[in-house]
Amino acid sequence: MFKFPEKMLRVFRDERVQETFERNGYVVLPFYNEEEIKELEALYYRLHPRDEKGFFPSTFSKDKRYRQEADREIRRIGQRGIDLHCVDVKVVCGSFIVKSPGPESGMCVHQDMSLVDESRFTGINIWTPLIDLNVENGTLFVLPGSHRIFPTYRGSSIPEFFVPVMDDIIDYLHPVCPRAGEAIFFDQSIIHFSPPNYSDRIRIVTNIYFAHQDTEFRTYYWNPAEHGNQHLEAFAQDDTFMTDFEQFGHNIHDRPRIGRSLGLVEYNFPTIDKRFLEERFTKTNARELIARAVPPVYRANTASGSNPPKHTERKNIFQRIKDLVS
Repeated sequence: MFKFPEKMLRVFRDERVQETFERNGYVVLPFYNEEEIKELEALYYRLHPRDEKGFFPSTFSKDKRYRQEADREIRRIGQRGIDLHCVDVKVVCGSFIVKSPGPESGMCVHQDMSLVDESRFTGINIWTPLIDLNVENGTLFVLPGSHRIFPTYRGSSIPEFFVPVMDDIIDYLHPVCPRAGEAIFFDQSIIHFSPPNYSDRIRIVTNIYFAHQDTEFRTYYWNPAEHGNQHLEAFAQDDTFMTDFEQFGHNIHDRPRIGRSLGLVEYNFPTIDKRFLEERFTKTNARELIARAVPPVYRANTASGSNPPKHTERKNIFQRIKDLVS
């Protein structure tokens, strides 16, 4: 099992920003200007499928040309903001993350999949809305400091360590409500969640993924029948993994079809309980905020109300995405 590095490789120009990011797992910074927001909105409406519903990330599209053009243009437009805040980085992928209005647009509590060797590097998302965000239209909730609870390997086939408290974590999350063009830079291993978009306007976010310039990319897969309960299979991936991987919207739980197998790595599959949460984190009013954001027409349905989608519903979320991109 790996250990976190004693000191993260520096990627932010401002030392105070770097310190805040390392401590909390996220930081909010200005990123796009008005002209860039308009250009990205035009790009979205030119490229994006017209019939998407619910939660729709462009990386899940089966149209590779669409994934590649969105990637190329979002990275190009975002380069000024990256240069403003970052040093010595490798930018890997740009994408849209969209929530159409409606209760089916929520995303469950999760960590993003492992994409780097976290014994040496840190994978970071630049998550930037093109409109002002609030609880009503599906902003991001995070659990500060959760990026350093345990070293973890993460992927669709690997159970999260917080499964036993999946329905309790909502009580400890903090809403982050950036304005249009403000970016939430967050460690991909931080625990986060976004409620449904209950507004009457589509919520368009761009996400740019980057890491230190020396990063080596990795993904991980678990097959309990073959690997047992103490090992995962590691894969070395090229820089183009995010746009080349065809399984995001199809067979995401299967063994990766791209990348070079590095063999097995040890993993102890950690878990936590309610007492761990109570001792380490402070409760917030997140559940109340989310409940108040639910329009009356949806309040009778608790799955669309104050609770996030349950872990057992996560496959249904991916199935909805699969249906959209088929």
